[in-house]
Amino acid sequence: MKKIYTSTGMKLIHHPEVVNKIKEGFGVPISLQVGPTSRCNLNCSFCSNSKRKTHEDLDEELLACTVKELRYLGLKTVEWTGGGDPTMYAYINFIISYCHKLGLEQGMITNGILLRQKVAQENLDRLSWLRVSMNCLDYFSHVDIPPIKGTLGFSYVMNEKTDDFVLDRLQNMIDKYNPKYVRIVPNCLATKEVQEKNNELWGKVVSEWGKPYFFQEKVFDTPKECYWCYFKPFILHDGYVYPCSSVVLNSGSEGKFHEKYRFSTVKDLKALYRNTMEPYPTKNCDHCVFKEQNDLVYSILNPEMENFV
Repeated sequence: MKKIYTSTGMKLIHHPEVVNKIKEGFGVPISLQVGPTSRCNLNCSFCSNSKRKTHEDLDEELLACTVKELRYLGLKTVEWTGGGDPTMYAYINFIISYCHKLGLEQGMITNGILLRQKVAQENLDRLSWLRVSMNCLDYFSHVDIPPIKGTLGFSYVMNEKTDDFVLDRLQNMIDKYNPKYVRIVPNCLATKEVQEKNNELWGKVVSEWGKPYFFQEKVFDTPKECYWCYFKPFILHDGYVYPCSSVVLNSGSEGKFHEKYRFSTVKDLKALYRNTMEPYPTKNCDHCVFKEQNDLVYSILNPEMENFV
């Protein structure tokens, strides 16, 4: 399930036209992640963006224009995510509808609390998938999830609030809504050493739970060169583009998407695809979780004895 429902570099093999562009040194936007608002109705202890300004919203016209430009360049999908929570973005219905008209596939990650109130049913049905962060159960006994036509999945971050009562609530939600999968992940606000122990501990525990649960380990490492920003850029509510959504996990991020990790402005994103790719500097990326993806792109750019498969 992990290879289907999570981001992996392996999925590049399904885009041979992109691989050919990589060989020529150019990037192609395949999937866009957008955190359109900093507003959130929870205050999770493990929030990696806890030091953000909590009143920022991305300009909806700028966002629509950028998505349209990237669509012409090859964009296929958009993921609405944090954070904040995307349901608190005032223009969430407009932008989902707009992307649908452009022919883009869409997914959403949310805590689910305001789904029914904030997102129209017709727009929920336009989502290819919906992942609900069940850490809402750390604060509420249940959450009301509207029906969707796409794939419903759950995710839960192990943290200090996790206990048998919360896990029982989670199982009750699984029994009620029958999600395709339940992704369990460790708290990423940890050192590399602690994370290795968490991966080992929870990996063993979750493997015993059986389907629909699966554990996604989070391995911190620094890629030699970073190119993933060209294929899955991350647009944030502050009007800037970041190389990925994991820069906020780095030890020097100070609990926010730090200015030093900015890749470009949203306005300038399109222009980056006119020229050959320049690797994003990784010296400050000690908690990168996209090393596998970057290593794959690096191998395509720098083939050695590639015929000996």
